[in-house]
Amino acid sequence: MQLVWLIVLGVIIGIIVLIMLIPVGADLSYVEGQLGLSAKVCGVLIKLLPKKPRDESKPQKEKKPKKEKKPKEPKAEKAQKPRKKLELNMDEKLALAKAALKGLGKFGKLTVDRFMLHYVAGGDDPYNTAMAYNYVNAALSSLAPICSRSFIVKDSDVRTEVDFTLDKSRVDIGVCLVIRIGQVFHMLFALAFGALGILIKNKLRLFREKRRRKRSGEELPTLEGKNADNEMNTEQNIQQEERMDSNGQ
Repeated sequence: MQLVWLIVLGVIIGIIVLIMLIPVGADLSYVEGQLGLSAKVCGVLIKLLPKKPRDESKPQKEKKPKKEKKPKEPKAEKAQKPRKKLELNMDEKLALAKAALKGLGKFGKLTVDRFMLHYVAGGDDPYNTAMAYNYVNAALSSLAPICSRSFIVKDSDVRTEVDFTLDKSRVDIGVCLVIRIGQVFHMLFALAFGALGILIKNKLRLFREKRRRKRSGEELPTLEGKNADNEMNTEQNIQQEERMDSNGQ
């Protein structure tokens, strides 16, 4: 009986190991404002987005008419709280990208079948456009060594340009990453902890800035109060001196 359980356990472990070794991937692209997504399993691409257009020649199934619902009584509107947006500066965004790439590098070199990045800097302000172009080039040059250690890139196409006639910057990106299922779970935990550290530092920075602004706002009234007290003391002293002079006369 124990031998049967050991065989069953060995078969289960073998199946789990085989599943963890299955290569899977995703081909993600964002070109000219259109999102494309394909899943890759054992070298076969399965297109998910954009969805195929419907064939108009095929007859469509008639939908059953929906039952009319009774109109609900209007509820009292609740005051909506403004959603808090994550405020990251350029350095924090770059640190977050470095942490993510370093986290990926802990699982050995991952295979990237293709990587495409076309960035065109644009905007209303020529100075900000030029600064954004320079910052993107500096960020790419600092991320390149980390990427070479973390990935095996088979096909790469990276271009950066500047166009002062555009109203805003334009980015086209495409990446096809292949990874084993076992690496996926390991990667998710590492990325979660790495991103958590960056977000905690961001919260601390915003808290310090808020406290600094609050202190600077409270310093002004305290100084004015001190000046007012000094003026009152000087007036009292002058009145006392005038009384003493009058008594002496």
